[in-house]
Amino acid sequence: MTQRLRILHLEDDPMDAELVLMALTAEGLDCEVQVVSRRDEFDKALQRGGMDLILADFALPAFDGMSALSMVRAKLPDLPFVFVSGKLGEEAAIESLKSGATDYVLKSRLSRLGPAVQRALTEATERAKQRQTEKALEVAYAEIEKRAEDYRNLFNSIRDVIVVADHNRTILHVNQPALIDTFGYSSEEVVEESSIILYANEDDFHSTGKEVFDVEGPVDGKLIELNFRRKGGEIFIGELYAMKRLDRHGVVTGNISIFRDISQRKKAEADLRESELRRYQLQLELVYAAEIQAKLLPRSYPNIPGFDVSARCLPAKQVGGDFYDWQQVTPTVFNLTLGDVMGKGMAAAMLMATVRAALHAVTLYNTPAQAVHLAEKALNEDLENSESFVTLFHAQLDSVTRTLSFVDCGHGYVFVRRATGAMETLSPRGLPLGVQEGEVYLEGRVQFEKGDVFVLYSDGLIDANPQLELTHEILAGQIRSEEGALETVDRLIALTRQPDPQPDDITVLVVRFSGD
Repeated sequence: MTQRLRILHLEDDPMDAELVLMALTAEGLDCEVQVVSRRDEFDKALQRGGMDLILADFALPAFDGMSALSMVRAKLPDLPFVFVSGKLGEEAAIESLKSGATDYVLKSRLSRLGPAVQRALTEATERAKQRQTEKALEVAYAEIEKRAEDYRNLFNSIRDVIVVADHNRTILHVNQPALIDTFGYSSEEVVEESSIILYANEDDFHSTGKEVFDVEGPVDGKLIELNFRRKGGEIFIGELYAMKRLDRHGVVTGNISIFRDISQRKKAEADLRESELRRYQLQLELVYAAEIQAKLLPRSYPNIPGFDVSARCLPAKQVGGDFYDWQQVTPTVFNLTLGDVMGKGMAAAMLMATVRAALHAVTLYNTPAQAVHLAEKALNEDLENSESFVTLFHAQLDSVTRTLSFVDCGHGYVFVRRATGAMETLSPRGLPLGVQEGEVYLEGRVQFEKGDVFVLYSDGLIDANPQLELTHEILAGQIRSEEGALETVDRLIALTRQPDPQPDDITVLVVRFSGD
């Protein structure tokens, strides 16, 4: 023994306790023995713990060995317990062993005590090892159970239906939640049945067999799109991933089928194709609409003696609500118009075409004020129904008198940059068309001098880049005396830096009086 043996000895006779210690020492046991004779002493010693062995007399005046054994087994079930008694009948000896005593030795035969203690300690050590082994096995078994449960939960959590089958395609295992969700069967209804019950027709069942399931040996898995049948008879389109089931050595042990209901995906794909087709058709219609709208704008600049006229319109979308126009009334008189329908896109473009057509019908033989009044009457119902309005600037230029008579219907984005560099705004200004029925529009007049530049534009010019804070004064300051009307138009549009996306339609019309 490399460590001192700690023994608790229940004995009321000091002489017997001494003889026991001598017998143990004679066997070469290095012992530290605590002798107690009363129940309370014994209990306190047990509470302190640290004992390797209990020796106990069977009968004491105020306490007994069997009670001591019961106390020990209740607290320390594996602690060796040996009775050392003067008298111990056969029945008492058997009862003590049944109650958990390790051994018993008669005081008259203390020569047996050393071997009995050695055997008791050896058995205690073996029991401790056995308990450790059992505990380790319990932990390992619990871990195995946990992993098995995790795998079962993982298997059952997969939303695709996984069918494990033997070589004959008889179903062995299947994940229940997915099975009932997809096919309507419980696992009990399909296990031990042929996989054919999941197919819509036998031909598909046999064709998948020829490709994968009936092939001997390993084969690459295949993804196949087929029709399948639910328990109620409903047929749906699905995907089947067919593969071989292999063990850890790569030996084929059966088949695995993974089923997925793709009917919703197919419907979504069909809806997407239809949506794409509609989008393409709409895009094509927008292209045609843009071409038509572009053709509604003047195709050439008017030839006005002494005047240079140019304009450009940039829709924010493929079509827009801005437009400009001019008409020759007489060889020396021309009508000039710029309109801006509220909003942008197709709705604004449709309304723009209506406004332009109404103006064309009335402007040729009427003064600007009369023409706008007639157009307002014609358009009022359409504008009211569409809950929209139009800002409009309509003018008539007389090249002989060098005067511009105009009506401003709520537009306001117009000024004259004089040859001297001064900037003049134009008035009067009325309400947009569609705001108030019966509005009386007053005419204004501008007299041109050589080098004067008339600039008319839509709000898209300043909305394109609000940080620049483009005003009449800033725009007028960008005009060069030596530039033609087209160069001026391009210069003003370039100020916006043409953002993408463009927030609104941009239209600019410039008239320069050269005096030639």
